[in-house]
Amino acid sequence: MKKNTWILLLFIVLASCTEQDIEQIVGLRPVYGTLADFNAIIKSEQPKELNNIGKIYVFNELLFINEVGKGVHVYDNTDQTAPKPLQFITIPGNIDIAIKEQFIYADLSAGLVTIDISDLNNINVTHLDNRYLSSASQQKPPSSLTDDIVSNRIYFECVDQNKGIIINWEKVQMPKPSCYLIN
Repeated sequence: MKKNTWILLLFIVLASCTEQDIEQIVGLRPVYGTLADFNAIIKSEQPKELNNIGKIYVFNELLFINEVGKGVHVYDNTDQTAPKPLQFITIPGNIDIAIKEQFIYADLSAGLVTIDISDLNNINVTHLDNRYLSSASQQKPPSSLTDDIVSNRIYFECVDQNKGIIINWEKVQMPKPSCYLIN
């Protein structure tokens, strides 16, 4: 009888160890998808608030302000003393852009993209250079997401290439993963 009591007690103690006991941290998790998913992600949206400003680009009467790692804010810059927000173009992992004629040339988390902006409400991805999708850059989060993390170690969910290509990274609360970068 005592042996059964100890076994039951041990079972209760082990069963009480839940995921809540696992250390939770804020880390980066890869978002997997296909090349077709990039076209769905890169889109024009309503203006958003500026948070993590990167490079600024002026083209004709438009002002483009990079939101590091997320995309580009577009402003009507006709009145340079009071630019008016027009659109936000979502480009995951974006750090830099160049513009020629009606095209934005932008980097993204896994390559380069060309976007026709002749109609800001209906942008069109005209080219996606995907040569980086199978490279080492797919094994860890891009520096555009890790540069603002103040920690000795930057934790991220280990990449599983069987899940597809990484089309983005998201910052989330997660059980402490085994993969990390030294900062």
